[in-house]
Formats: sequence, structure tokens, C-alpha cells
Amino acid sequence: MPSGRALLFIIAGTTITAALSGCGATSAAAPAYKAGTINQEYAGTTITVMLPPWGNMPKSQLAKFTKETGIHVNLQILAWADIHDKVVTAEAAHIAPYNVGEVDWSWVGQFSQAGWYTPLNNYIAPSLLKHAINRNIFTINNQLIAMPYNFGFKETTINLTDFHKAGITSIPKTWGQLLHDAQTLKNKGIVQYPIGFPLSIGESNSTNWFALVKSAGGSLFNAKGTPEFTQPTSPGYQALSFERQLYQDGLIPPGVVSLHNLQVQNLFGAGQIAIALTSGPLFMSSFKSSQTSKVYKDDLLIIPLPGHDGHRTGTFGLPEGLGIPKLSTNKGASAMFINWWMQAPQLLVSYKDPNMGNLPSQTTALNQLVATHQLLGGKQIEQIEPTVSPLFPHGTPVWYPQFSTDAATTIQSVVEGHSTVQAGLDKLAGEAKQMEKTP
Repeated sequence: MPSGRALLFIIAGTTITAALSGCGATSAAAPAYKAGTINQEYAGTTITVMLPPWGNMPKSQLAKFTKETGIHVNLQILAWADIHDKVVTAEAAHIAPYNVGEVDWSWVGQFSQAGWYTPLNNYIAPSLLKHAINRNIFTINNQLIAMPYNFGFKETTINLTDFHKAGITSIPKTWGQLLHDAQTLKNKGIVQYPIGFPLSIGESNSTNWFALVKSAGGSLFNAKGTPEFTQPTSPGYQALSFERQLYQDGLIPPGVVSLHNLQVQNLFGAGQIAIALTSGPLFMSSFKSSQTSKVYKDDLLIIPLPGHDGHRTGTFGLPEGLGIPKLSTNKGASAMFINWWMQAPQLLVSYKDPNMGNLPSQTTALNQLVATHQLLGGKQIEQIEPTVSPLFPHGTPVWYPQFSTDAATTIQSVVEGHSTVQAGLDKLAGEAKQMEKTP
């Protein structure tokens, strides 16, 4: 396992009405809150917290927060995409969607420009700010609009036990080798559909393509914002061609056209696929738990994303954060909750719980896992970490959510054979250029 020192370099189904309970559209000035304080100052307050399934902090842990602070937490778990839609709808109506909630890396540009979120610079303890991994992704114009609660990135997870059953002894490093291994797994009857990745219309579809583009040494746009994925020689074009081939060769389940990322990861945990092509480290806890997985006894391995030419050049980070809308009431109690969540005990629960699996977003908690040999895939994570960089070096653009949806639509259409690769990518490039021009 890597040493703690080695990881220190990581620093360089409810209605909106129900969701808004206790949030409020307007509020009086919040009482002064000393950043990082955990006490009874806001005892009797109730805050609504809205997170995706992997943010489902156990009730027993939330009870500890209530006992310590007197603040009651109404935790609402929604699908990731539904949270984004609720935020946009609520804010358009000048209503707070929650007191504390999900802010994904991909929403930062949109939410920041709209001015929907409270800057957290003076609400978070300096020590937590210092050790926050990927804090810069949530910082726009020196304003921290959310505090990262996990450290995620795209990687590939394989069931090495299945590979050995098929007589495969090497780890795939190229798309060609991955294609060959998948065909071997299928031909030998190990799994009918060896590879899994989502193809429904949504973020989990588009980010898989983005990840393959990056792993092959490519980028979506050049420094001037011009699309770089329309030429047949480009990694973007070749990555989409690769996805189409996997689908048309029967190497991925046909039903993935209606599945999101979490559902595909469940297929891996059920032993129905042997390769989660664009997975993330947060799923490993679930895969290795007897409560949530049928393959928990198998030899599972995190590996870098294969590249089209074997020269894998990296991946990108997908951190998620906790934010406080400006329209929300109870900002002091909300900030106290975020500071509490960022402490090591909560981050470790968030990692170890098989229903969560969030890689700690604080180097102190991450190094504690390393020191106690509890970081699943620690050696591989250490090897991949230096290759993790932002998808957009200069910040996620405001128009990213729409581009992501358009990309997912294009990918699904091309993979299912409704459009050619060239026609699909030309159309997507045209849409991207129009978004770039639109204020």
C-alpha cells in the first residue's frame, strides 16, 4: 500500500414542495457563524439536505450530528440528474431547492454564472480548506461555491477472476486488446456481455466518451474553443467508433441504452459483466461488500483507462460538492453541517459504507485510510492519481450541461446505428459552436 506521504501530493422521488420544507425563499440575515464551529448554537433548527444515492449518510451517523448540535437533518435522496433539474426549476421560481445539497463539478459554470450559491470561503474551517482535494474545481473568481465531499475520477474496473477463467493473463492497455479480451470472455461463456457502460441520455453516457477521448490523448476543444472531435484521425472520432463497435459486436448488454451509471455498476456487482469500462473508485466499496455484491470474493482490479494506441495519457476528475443556495434559510446551521461532514469520522463512514463508497475529499482522511491499509485499490489509485486533471482546464463552461446532453444523444444515436459517426459528430460540433456564441 502507498504511504500517507505519497498521497499528500493529491492536494497539487419527492416533489419540489416537499423538498423545500424548511428551506424558504427569503430569510433574515443569518446569525454570525464562526467557520468550523460545531456546537449547539442552532439547536432546534431543521435543515433539508438533498443528495444522490451515494450521499446517503447512515441515520445512525446523522443522529450523532443532531446529538452534538441539536440540528435535525431531513435527508432526501434523489437521482443525480433529478437534483439538477429540481435546482434549476426551483431557482427559476426564486425558491431555494434545499438548505444543503449536491453541486456536481459539471454544474459549477452554470450555477456560478447564475449567482445561485452562497460563497463558502468564510464558512469553512481554514484547516478543511487547506486539505480539500479538487477545491479549485468549485472555485470561480475566488469564490468557493461548494465544498467537495468526494474525490472521483474515471477508471476501468475488471473482474480478474473472470479474466483468469477465460485464460487471459495480461491487463488490457489498448482498445484493441480490450476488444480481444471481451470477445474471449464471451466466446468461452464466462459472461454473455463482458463490457458495461451506460448509453442512456444523460451525463453518465457523455462522460464515458469524454474519458475515452482523454485516455487516448485527445481533448474535446482546443484553446480557442474549437471542437476537436470531427476528424476521423481524432481521438474523439475513434472513441465513438470504438463504442459503436462494442455495441454492434454484442459485447455490451443491449439494455444499457436505458441505463445510467449506477445501474451499470450494479451489473458488475451482480457478475453480469466483467469490465466496467468507465467506472470510478467510489464503487469499489460496493463491489467488495457481501451486502451489495455477488462478486465480493473475486479478484477485482482498478486499472487505468485503456487508450487507442496504448499510450494512456490520463483521465479527468469528477468531484461532487456540498453547496448552500443564496435563497436558503439557516445558512449557519447548513455551514455547520458541511464542516461536520468534512471531518474524518464522517468521511471515513462515507467511504466504508457499501451504499456510499466516496473516496475522501480531505487528504487527512485519505492518508488515514492508507496508514491503516483500508484503501481498496490503493496502489492503483496512487498510480492513476497523477494523471487526473480537469476536463476543462480553464473551468467548466456555462453551456456544459446542454453540451453533455447533446453529446449523450449523439452517442446513443450513433451506437444504435441511427446515425454515422461522422454525421453525428459534425452535428454535435455545430451545436457546440452555437452554444459558445450564445451569451
